[in-house]
Amino acid sequence: MLRDWPAVAVYLGTALVPYLIECLAFKKRFGIFAILFWLFALQFLTIYTFVSAGEFLENNGWGLLGGLFKGVAAMAFMTIGVIPFIALPLSTMSALVVLAFRLFRQVR
Repeated sequence: MLRDWPAVAVYLGTALVPYLIECLAFKKRFGIFAILFWLFALQFLTIYTFVSAGEFLENNGWGLLGGLFKGVAAMAFMTIGVIPFIALPLSTMSALVVLAFRLFRQVR
């Protein structure tokens, strides 16, 4: 799982872009992009924590509890596709459109 950290860093960096747009351009402390970013980070944390704990428990004779932990990680993995593939691109595009309209309105 350590070889996955560069990919996870890229995914979180991608999710950080609309969050930073919201913080810097829209001057919002905590909005929908922040919720999406932290939900995404929580899903990654859940996956890595529960898979590692499940493997540890299975290796030490707690097969049922280890399987339960891996099941929780599997649920986080199944729900993780909604954020990067649907919500983040749409939210980034909508934020950039709003910023473009603001820019054109100020130029006029």
